[in-house]
Amino acid sequence: YLASKNSGQTTRDLAERIAHQVGSYHKFVMIDKICDAVEEAFTDYVITDDDGKVDEDLRPKYLSQGGTRTTDLALQNIQARSRMVMSFMLAQLLPHARRRGGYLLVLSTGNVDEALRGYLTKYDCSSGDINPIGSISKGDLKSFLVWASTNLGYPALAEIVQAPPTAELRPTVEGEPAQLDEVDMGMTYNELGWFGRLRKMERCGPVQMF
Repeated sequence: YLASKNSGQTTRDLAERIAHQVGSYHKFVMIDKICDAVEEAFTDYVITDDDGKVDEDLRPKYLSQGGTRTTDLALQNIQARSRMVMSFMLAQLLPHARRRGGYLLVLSTGNVDEALRGYLTKYDCSSGDINPIGSISKGDLKSFLVWASTNLGYPALAEIVQAPPTAELRPTVEGEPAQLDEVDMGMTYNELGWFGRLRKMERCGPVQMF
């Protein structure tokens, strides 16, 4: 589980439980050091003058901290991309760390609804060696998880279905709602599912869908 300071405890617990239930090797990794190093490099080489003075007005901040949408997205995206880099590092070196040979494959986790909407970060969870759910809608994925929670004996999957989809890339602010995928996208996964069916099955374009 590749967590950042913006990740929630519930997500961490669910990741650990499902890993235990399926019998996989599970590691908890914090990516904050990676993200901090990238932010520090940007500060040192882009917004620091020759006298070593940092232009604080240009330091990237989240919207909740007084930043802009541009800086907010940049800080979110570096977390997502750091996970991709770390995932490939782990795929190459985890067998070595466990005194085994060979290497592993990185699985992407972007579904077709997110791809149709463009709700993804380039070179994050949309990048990998294989994407087993790349052509599956969010609704169908939920149905499969519900089935698997009962028929395959993985009860944590039912809890995952109930958890609101969230990227967990922004800091939580007391008194404000948590970051949610559907709020960020401006539409629901159910609506995206209909877009996908109209596009693929009915051969509709953007205008015909409406």
